[in-house]
Amino acid sequence: MVVSDLENFLEGLEKKAPAKIKDKDFIKDAKDLGIDLDDLEHPEKPKIKNMPEENTNKQKAKQKAFWEDFDINLGDVVNFVLNSSERPVIMISNDKIVYINQATMQFLELFDTKDALGESFLSFVEKDDWNLVAENIGDMLTNAKKLSIRMKTIHEKIAPMEFQAIYLPDSTRFSFILIGAHTSKSNKPFFNNLYDELTGLPNFFLFEDRVQMAINNENYKNSRLTKDLVAVAVVNVDNLEMFRKLHLEDFAVKKLANTLALSLKKNYTVARGLKYSFWILMPDILTFQDFNVEMEKLLNIFNEGVSDYFTNHDVIVSIGASVFPKPARSAKKLVEQSIEALKIAQKDKKSSLKVFEME
Repeated sequence: MVVSDLENFLEGLEKKAPAKIKDKDFIKDAKDLGIDLDDLEHPEKPKIKNMPEENTNKQKAKQKAFWEDFDINLGDVVNFVLNSSERPVIMISNDKIVYINQATMQFLELFDTKDALGESFLSFVEKDDWNLVAENIGDMLTNAKKLSIRMKTIHEKIAPMEFQAIYLPDSTRFSFILIGAHTSKSNKPFFNNLYDELTGLPNFFLFEDRVQMAINNENYKNSRLTKDLVAVAVVNVDNLEMFRKLHLEDFAVKKLANTLALSLKKNYTVARGLKYSFWILMPDILTFQDFNVEMEKLLNIFNEGVSDYFTNHDVIVSIGASVFPKPARSAKKLVEQSIEALKIAQKDKKSSLKVFEME
């Protein structure tokens, strides 16, 4: 169209009929779309009114919570949260472990952080899972992926743990935090009101009942049968407070309970005490010489048998024992005399055992 034609078109425009809009449905929807028809006459000041509630909620959802961009001191998080968390936490930098909390130490059966700090994280991972970790760490850090990793304790036991990862911005090193699943519920043994919740051992009330049954068995034996001795020993871990300060009390008690149960004869009863750590019932002992041998074995369990678990810390115990039918004449006396012998043993600063003797 040339200039003259354009001028003729514009000059005759006022004589033409106004344009008609055939489809007016979109005008009805204008309000729902947040469009004010009056504002269309003033395009220099565009604005949107009465945004539908659904769109408003979508905008709010896209907004971050006020705390998401906060920079906080990682040391405060470690000291006030991670140290006491029941979830295992491992901090890794350039593939080396630089921090573990107490829950991790218990899970990996460690007694000193020196056994882990500076070590390769993969040294605590089952070798068959090394590639699994390498191939999935990216997704764990960027997409919040959870990964089950078979961890290897210091005693070569294999235990799976589900981890999540948090990336630590570090310009000089590749650093991140692994946070494990909560372990306290899954690790609790089956128990009822007659068994100790922590160790799964019979509790003291069930122990007393078994002592009485053992005494009754000897008292009511046929007179033609030889009556055997019944011994009771009470064990107290005198330096348990040291393990408590290291947040390793539960770990120490469980390991000692397990060691006692596996080291003693199958017909013996190892029970968890109330005031004292453990109680042991030894029925069917033929002679006092046999009794003395059993007492030596019991003391050696703590002097030598637990050394693999407590390489960096000594376990100091006091043991008191007594024997039925002499000097103890009843189940009640067996328990009472064992406690008296224990109190004498506690006067020694090292592990010791005393057998009750009548004055």
